Amino acid sequence: MGVKSDPLRVSLDVWHSGCWTIQTTETVDVGILGRVVAHDTGSRSTALVTLYADKRRELDDAIETVRASPHVHSAEEVPRATPDSRSGPGNATTDLLIDHEASSQISGAFLSCDFVHARPVDTRDGTEQWELLTKRPRDDVYNALDSIMRTHDADITIRGISRTTNATDETPFSLTSLSSRQREVFELARARGYYEWPKEVSGTELASELGIATATLHEHLHKAEAKLLGNEQP
Repeated sequence: MGVKSDPLRVSLDVWHSGCWTIQTTETVDVGILGRVVAHDTGSRSTALVTLYADKRRELDDAIETVRASPHVHSAEEVPRATPDSRSGPGNATTDLLIDHEASSQISGAFLSCDFVHARPVDTRDGTEQWELLTKRPRDDVYNALDSIMRTHDADITIRGISRTTNATDETPFSLTSLSSRQREVFELARARGYYEWPKEVSGTELASELGIATATLHEHLHKAEAKLLGNEQP
């Protein structure tokens, strides 16, 4: 009997041509979170996504952009059981049910290469952030990604490949509550080890990388932490 091994977690930044989510976030200051993986029905697919932004006006602009895409047949807002009454930065969200051309998305290529979603796909600033799981050997992962890039006119950057024992390693809080800038600063801090003990990077180093003052960095982080921990003052 072979030795069992934990699956690999593969973190990717992905760009591919003809993608309505990428094109929308390149045009409008909005993020798109793929809540439900699209299911192919022939040449068309249906997907449920969440749009998030600082202001409702940006959501409206994004919805118009999505509907104008030649790859989208329809995009309908999905009413929520409890209306979202929040109006501060980062609290503008809406769910969309999208009927679109299956060829405009790359999810089928990953599924056909034995990758599965570990987290919803997050698209911001013209780039999709993917978290995938696979039982493929590490060398096969590189070969599969090279094949996907060639066949789907895609640009894929590997942010990390690691062995994991937790297939549902989800963040226990919603980053969609943050403004775009708060999210950028918080995720960079987390990626660079700011929240590790001992810290792997200082606030000054993070501020220098972002091109902002250290005091401004700490202000963004404190506001982000307050929102994520539910301690934001009304």
